[in-house]
Amino acid sequence: MANNGISDKSHFTNRNKFDEFYRLNFLQSEKGVWLAQFDKPMPINIPIEQQEEHLMKHAYLSDCNITFVKMYGYEDPKEMIGARFPQLFDNAEAANLENLRTFFKTDYRVIQKETCEIGKKGIRKYFLNDVVGVIEDNHLVRVWGMQEDITLQKSESEPKNSLEKQLTPQQLNVLRLTVEGKKIKEIAAELDISPKTVEYLRKRIKDEFDTESIPELVALAIKFGIEIRKN
Repeated sequence: MANNGISDKSHFTNRNKFDEFYRLNFLQSEKGVWLAQFDKPMPINIPIEQQEEHLMKHAYLSDCNITFVKMYGYEDPKEMIGARFPQLFDNAEAANLENLRTFFKTDYRVIQKETCEIGKKGIRKYFLNDVVGVIEDNHLVRVWGMQEDITLQKSESEPKNSLEKQLTPQQLNVLRLTVEGKKIKEIAAELDISPKTVEYLRKRIKDEFDTESIPELVALAIKFGIEIRKN
C-alpha cells in the first residue's frame, strides 16, 4: 500500500531499496512520519465501534522520525516510541472520533484530515494528517501516517474567545498585564496577589501554549487579540 510517499516494507523485494527509501523518505522528511502497530491485529470485519475500541486498546507507536517527536515537544524518538494511542489521540474531541470513523469507512485511508492531539505537558496540538492502513489476511496490522503541524495557524485564525476558554480569568489578567509590559511586582500589586503567584501563573500559561520566553508569550497573546491598555 502506498500513499503520498508513505509505503510499506512488503512492497520492496530488495532490502537495500527499502533501507534507502527509509533513510530518504522517513528519517529526513520535513513532515512528521510515524508507524503504529498492534499488540493484536485488528479484524476488519467487526463493527466500527469495536474497531475503535480495538485500536485504542491495542495500537501503539512503533516508529517515527525526529520531525514527528519535535511536533509534540520532545527531542528523541525514544521518548515517544511505545506510546499508546490514548496518550496521543484526544478521543474527547468529536472531530477526532469522526476522522477515525472515516478512516475505517474509507478502506483505512484518509487525506488531509485535521486532528487535535496531546503533546508534552498535556499541550494541545493540531495536525493535518495523511494516514493509510496496511491490511493482511483481513486484519489491519499497521498504520502509516504523515502529518503537518498547524497549531500556530489555528491560534492565528481562532477568535479571542478561544483564548478565554483555555485560561482562567486570573491567568488572562496576568497575560494582559504581561503584554502591557508590566513587571512581576507591578502585576502582583495590581491583582492583589503575591509575586510568586504571578510567576506560577506565567509558567502555566507558557506551558499551555508551549512557549519558552516572555517575548514569545507576548507575540502569541497579540495574535490572539489581547487588547493593550494605553497608560
